[in-house]
Amino acid sequence: MTCRHLMRHLPWFFLALVAVGCRSVGQSPVRNNAPDIRRIHPAPGTHLVRFQELDEGIYKGSKPKTDADYEFLQSKGVKYILELRLFPWLNAGEKRKARKHGMTLLTRTISASTKEPSKKHVDAILCLLRDKRYHPIYFHCDLGRDRAMLIVGLYEMYYLGKSKEDAYKEMKYYGFKDSWTLAGLKNYFENHSQQPVRQYVPDCMEPRSKSASIRGAAKAVEDSDAFSDISNLCK
Repeated sequence: MTCRHLMRHLPWFFLALVAVGCRSVGQSPVRNNAPDIRRIHPAPGTHLVRFQELDEGIYKGSKPKTDADYEFLQSKGVKYILELRLFPWLNAGEKRKARKHGMTLLTRTISASTKEPSKKHVDAILCLLRDKRYHPIYFHCDLGRDRAMLIVGLYEMYYLGKSKEDAYKEMKYYGFKDSWTLAGLKNYFENHSQQPVRQYVPDCMEPRSKSASIRGAAKAVEDSDAFSDISNLCK
């Protein structure tokens, strides 16, 4: 090929390279055959999504709604359901359903907004999950995606030895959103995952005079739980 022919075809050659390059950049890094986690249910007939066994005796996912959901949790031996929400006292319906299936509903406050949630609230959730008196336990937010996955990421770093990168990858796999409306959750994760992470692990020890077994007074704990969360919000 002469130099004249080469120069004549050179622009077309570069256009072909640009076209290939643009297609590569535009392709999603997510595998085409990646499962749609929003449509995966732990058992036939259930509506739970993002279900996961986080640790021995600790499960998480979306809010249970149907009898099949509660029956599935029963099959896992779950005795306590922990609901994560901003207004924990708005739970009468779920409390009745849990009691109907022989479970006790507990609630803890955690916000999901542009502002970081309170460390006091996050620590209270982590300490409750670590308390074996409540095991087996199932915890959830509405979708099992944002509040719940923040707790999952922190738990895996603090207690299971996962790296920050691996914990965040798992959060994203289960749908964790980092949009500006939920920036507080992402910022909390970033600000409480610096090395050494042990500096953020909550001290869950309580004076013996303040400790009490929930199994002997489940009803009292349910009632006092909501009022304690209300008082925490008012501080």
